[in-house]
Amino acid sequence: MTVLTEDAGWVVRSGGSVFAGAVVCEVIRLPVRLGCHSPVFEQNVWDLTVVDGIPRFFSPARRTLDFTKIRNPRWWTVAKEYLLALMTPEHEQVRVLADAYRLPKTLITCQQRLEWLTSWMNWLTEQGVTTLSEVTQEHCDRYLQHRSTIYDRDGSVLRDASDDTRMMAELIPRELAYYGELFSTDCYRNGFLPRATTVIRTAGNTENKTQPARTELQQPLLAAALFLVQEVGPHLIALQQEVENHRTSPRVPAMPMAERAEVVAETLRQHARTGEPLVQTSPEGLEYKIRKGWDPADPLFHVSLKSLAKESGTGGSDPRRRWVQPGGRWEPILPLLEQVLTQVGVAPFWGRHAAAIDRADGDGQVPWTLPMFAADVKALIGVVRTACMISISALSGMRHSELCELPEDCQQPPQQIGPSRVRHRLKSKLIKGQKLGGVWDEWVVAAEAYEAAGIARHLAGPDAAHLFPQTLNFGGREGRYARFREWVNGEEGARLGLAPIPPDPLNLRVLRRTLAIEIAHRPGGLLAAKIQLKHLSVVTTEGYANRPGGAQAKFLAEIGESEQGRNLTLTLQAFRDFQEGRQPAGPGARDLMSFFKSVESKLLQNAAAPQIKHSDQEVINLLAQRAGTLHLGIANYCWFIDPDKALCLKLAQAQDRSRPLAGMCDSARCPQATHHPCHRPVWASAAAGSRVFISKIGRSQKTEKTRLTAEADRADHIVAAIDAALATATGGLHGQDQ
Repeated sequence: MTVLTEDAGWVVRSGGSVFAGAVVCEVIRLPVRLGCHSPVFEQNVWDLTVVDGIPRFFSPARRTLDFTKIRNPRWWTVAKEYLLALMTPEHEQVRVLADAYRLPKTLITCQQRLEWLTSWMNWLTEQGVTTLSEVTQEHCDRYLQHRSTIYDRDGSVLRDASDDTRMMAELIPRELAYYGELFSTDCYRNGFLPRATTVIRTAGNTENKTQPARTELQQPLLAAALFLVQEVGPHLIALQQEVENHRTSPRVPAMPMAERAEVVAETLRQHARTGEPLVQTSPEGLEYKIRKGWDPADPLFHVSLKSLAKESGTGGSDPRRRWVQPGGRWEPILPLLEQVLTQVGVAPFWGRHAAAIDRADGDGQVPWTLPMFAADVKALIGVVRTACMISISALSGMRHSELCELPEDCQQPPQQIGPSRVRHRLKSKLIKGQKLGGVWDEWVVAAEAYEAAGIARHLAGPDAAHLFPQTLNFGGREGRYARFREWVNGEEGARLGLAPIPPDPLNLRVLRRTLAIEIAHRPGGLLAAKIQLKHLSVVTTEGYANRPGGAQAKFLAEIGESEQGRNLTLTLQAFRDFQEGRQPAGPGARDLMSFFKSVESKLLQNAAAPQIKHSDQEVINLLAQRAGTLHLGIANYCWFIDPDKALCLKLAQAQDRSRPLAGMCDSARCPQATHHPCHRPVWASAAAGSRVFISKIGRSQKTEKTRLTAEADRADHIVAAIDAALATATGGLHGQDQ
């Protein structure tokens, strides 16, 4: 039987490890691919690439747990016991530990834990610590200080580490104490537990550190991404196919030497007749020419002789420098070659005669690309694939893991759900919170995201099983987004009329959080955000359900604060419209205009002299109370001042009278509803759609036709009322009351 023995004030387990001889994948219940074998506990490198069903974003390099990176071999067994204990909390020797975790950690989490453990143990080795029994609180504090600062390669301080980094720097030393009774080769001295600090105690209750993207970033970012997807993407797909066909085309058999010069000469004459430039040597080709002894001042230095030979169909070996020297194979055509070069010049081969597209800023048309080398085509494919990634992430809210799992057939058939209403879905795997390997699920997305998935599928190539590579590498200085922003802000982006993207940091979590807040601003938005983002509960929307002061309350507080600011902005805009003569319409318009007139009167009373327009802050102070009653309807503003007047509450006979029921709003009859110019396109579109649908209804569907006709008439009436209010306003600064 295994017992604990004490030596010099610290405790280790005698009798060997509790995991001795264990087959790792069997212990942690991971399926192994047929024909493969799981590593065993005694091995110092666990190759878990044999596990079946690991998510794609978890790269093969991270599926190998290498304990030999810990410099002190005595601690290899400690690290293996620690990780297995994290993954098997139900083990009979683990579940009895007072401080052990009760839920198993995932393989991905444990791989990260091993990286941190290696950092902690190697730092101890650098400090001269050879056994864990020598570790003191001072060591833990100094290690925390060491990891709390990010240094450059030259040793200079870059910035302070994140709270997550500080938390892990404290958590890893503590967790070794939690599982110390299991360790068979080394452990802390008896009773030692590193102190916890506020970083660990409050990490779960802090507000969401991922801030949404600013409008100044979001607008040019999405505009550039959608422009590249919709305008450049289809042309790039065709060019990619041309490059692939050119690469795989069969090699032309060598032509007899006597015939080559004349064939090349005829090709040169063709260039002279058409004005088509000769093929320019790529930067890589120029480096090769220099190594082969070419003089950069040579007039033929930038001409690709290899491309010229291939174009003429002469075949054979690649042209060499000596071919265009006295006595060389091309000496007879050298004067013609130089003459044609002077006449037509050189240009990269790919992208010539590119089709014209409208610039993003509307300032005319330009070719969708300038001539490119093959390497430039590959780089542009990477930029447009990043644009597809941004479009899908920003418009669907998919996580990093879910983007990686998008298969090549992720586009589900569009579903027609009504006149001019099509629902688009993308299929992927839901990884977070699911069993190993995830489960298939579908995301309802905007048409733009659906289109981006189609472009990404073609750009991935015919043999690709997924839209995006296994490692997205989106953020960071050398990541996909950095290259995307550099391209948009560079010469090509300016040529296409793209607005520069500001240097705000961006990652996929920022895009996801931005979408969450945008959805949550709408009626019923919190539940909609939960469904769209596939959270487990309606909290941030994850965890802490119904817990006072938890993430749900903070999320709702954020939404409430944002809604208050939005309502003030909309109320101020309505007031400015009123001042400029654009009156509201609807049953509540008279009451709203009376309020606005009272605000104007107060502004004049407070002013030392008459003013045409006061500052926004002065007006906001007077509008704040009314702004607090504003609720956004589907196509109207609801000024919820008196619950007794709310038509929706009367129709529903609702017991809760604290807020209106937006789903039952009849803004044409409710005395607290108003229609503004911004609502006119919605009602006009609804009226036109209803008329189209009515025209397709058969004679047998009289009831349905009557109902739709009433809805169309109602929409036309509202449009006419808005138009009438605007027309009345032209008679004076404020017009006449309705």
